[in-house]
Amino acid sequence: MWLSQSAHLIIPATAGKNTETDSEATPAHQTVPVSTGKSPSTTDAHITQPVNRHRAALQQIISQRAPAALPVAQKNTDESSDSSSLNPIADELNISFDTIPSTLPTCTRCNLHQERCTPLPGYGAINARLLVVSSNPAPPDDSSQQLFSGEVGKLLNNMLAAINITAEEVFYTSQVKCAPNVSLRISAEHMRACLPYLSAQIQHIRPQAILLLGQIYSQLDQNTLTQNLHNIPYVISPHPARLLRQSHLKATAWAALKQLRNYLQ
Repeated sequence: MWLSQSAHLIIPATAGKNTETDSEATPAHQTVPVSTGKSPSTTDAHITQPVNRHRAALQQIISQRAPAALPVAQKNTDESSDSSSLNPIADELNISFDTIPSTLPTCTRCNLHQERCTPLPGYGAINARLLVVSSNPAPPDDSSQQLFSGEVGKLLNNMLAAINITAEEVFYTSQVKCAPNVSLRISAEHMRACLPYLSAQIQHIRPQAILLLGQIYSQLDQNTLTQNLHNIPYVISPHPARLLRQSHLKATAWAALKQLRNYLQ
């Protein structure tokens, strides 16, 4: 059971019945401790140290690269500019679902091309009924050249299995295709720059629903988000990477998954 994949098991009060609201499926304090033998500080140290080592190694690799001429689009990343000047939906880019894998390695639409090792277009069923979208690949994903790598991927698969969704029914991708290996954070401009790729994927796959992973999607304007997702129904859940660190959010994730399950049935 995916809920037991960390230090606490969260038991939603309404887990045995369908609900239409998130609040009904999100108990505030119902937790059952599961002994792991590790304190929170030990867990945090276990997570932080590999990330720091990974970041240092990538910085060394990037610093050894030959200097390259900055693309024209690079100018907007270092200076404030009118955000409307970068409207990915309206951009006349020759991007299709089939050309994304060959286009991404030469993409310089934002400054993340200077940090990435390999851009990750996504993977899965091209006739998927569910599209799973995270905001961006994590540095470990870049190293392994696989989105949702390691424990994060295991938890995500278990979450979907809990609502009877198999891997054969899913396409996995991220809005930003390059990992922020050095900066560790993405910006609104990164998301706008990469939106044409996600738009092409949505248009080609035409899923029944979209599962958005990450708090960042809760902060976006709902009308803009709906437009960017081609008016396809969506739900927002905490990212599995965050659930592994903050298990109390699993109740929120479970509420979103039940909402998704009820829609797809």
